[in-house]
Amino acid sequence: MKRQFSVGVAWTALSSWLEQLFSVLTFLLISRLIGTEALGIVSMAFAFLFLGEMMVRETITEGIVAETELTETRLNATFAVLALFSLAIVAALVAVAFVSARIYGQPLVTPLLLASSPTVLMIAAGAVPAALLRRRMEFRALAVRATLGVVCGGLVGLTLAYAGYGAWALVWQRLVQVGVNAVFAITAARWRPTALPGRADLALVRGLGPRVAALRALTLILTQTPTVALGIFAGPAAVGLFAFAARLAEIVQFMVARPIKVVAQSSIAAMRREGQPADGFFLDLVELAAMLGLATFTGLALVADPAVTVLVGPAWAPASALLPWVCAAFAVTCITQLQEAYLLAIDRLDGFLRATLAETLLGVVLIGACATQGAVAASAAMALRALIGLPLRSRAALAPEGIAPARFYRALVAPIAAAAGMAALVVLWRWTMLGGLPDPLYLATAIGIGIAGYAAIVLLAMPRLGRRLLGFVR
Repeated sequence: MKRQFSVGVAWTALSSWLEQLFSVLTFLLISRLIGTEALGIVSMAFAFLFLGEMMVRETITEGIVAETELTETRLNATFAVLALFSLAIVAALVAVAFVSARIYGQPLVTPLLLASSPTVLMIAAGAVPAALLRRRMEFRALAVRATLGVVCGGLVGLTLAYAGYGAWALVWQRLVQVGVNAVFAITAARWRPTALPGRADLALVRGLGPRVAALRALTLILTQTPTVALGIFAGPAAVGLFAFAARLAEIVQFMVARPIKVVAQSSIAAMRREGQPADGFFLDLVELAAMLGLATFTGLALVADPAVTVLVGPAWAPASALLPWVCAAFAVTCITQLQEAYLLAIDRLDGFLRATLAETLLGVVLIGACATQGAVAASAAMALRALIGLPLRSRAALAPEGIAPARFYRALVAPIAAAAGMAALVVLWRWTMLGGLPDPLYLATAIGIGIAGYAAIVLLAMPRLGRRLLGFVR
């Protein structure tokens, strides 16, 4: 299983890196071509579109990955429920398109949202085939699918932006990207709905799907609370600084933690279907995710200044004060996302859902109160919310299979110690060389010292841990 897991992570990571790199490049180029006003208007429309897409992507279909015995009737029922659900969401988006245009005072929001809403139907059409690919651990097909979608959509968007289509370039980019993803998933999975389900068949979809949809909604609130609170209490400049810091952290998380989470769910579900215990494998993955996540986010936090200035110029320098707090929150998220994947694989989500609800409510109060003091205070509140929520979610994640909390927290000791050792080396270099070297050179050397120091700590001071982690790639 470790071998299958490593192959899956390799393909998913490769896809994630290529997808993220091409997405960033096309986004920057299209934004430069269409201008800030057009980008702002289409972003207003897409705020509602992304919510609709999220509700049909990897929600109801999660039961397909976790189910012990999968029947054609279950697949047909899931497809039918998704189709009806997506039609209802599109109808809601049509209504929102007219209302939101009045709220924003931007009439162009209506046609943009109406034109882009079919992506919800496309995602629903490809959701069951994509879930089947995840269940079969065919991550190579999923990687090719994601990369092709981003490349095709990006090329169409760039062409239309260069031709002067403005905001419509981003709409067609989204339509092409999602459409290619759906077509490739359907083709690769070699599955089509074969019959209309009856009322009794539709009952098969109950259980994990609705709970996943609720969890996705809570996750959206968790991620958007700082943005909304800062928009209300601090103004657009503070929102922009936070959005930039969060985007940098999201890129790191997408490239480091997401491949582990995606493949972990399918791997643990496969082990459960074969009757193998998954608790030891889960704890190994916790240690692996913590090793990668804590090291990466600690390093990013330590070089935030002058990294922000080097990347985007001095106008964005205040974001470097937010980035360490945002990194702390995202480092915790690496662990909680793996817990979520584990519970989805064993279909035991109820306690975790309640813990997430508690963290969400805490975050609304805490971040809302701190946002009045500005973006740094709101970012610090975000980190505090994540740290308070970690033991709540961990308790819920460990309870279903009776994993002792001591085993879980022991898995975090070595990653924390290694990250602390690396931090000491980078801080020492910062004290002696920051300001004495040009910022780009200092940044490059600090990153190199962090990587080399971390590798040396793990391989020399923690040889047993190093050998265990290398077991994932042998």
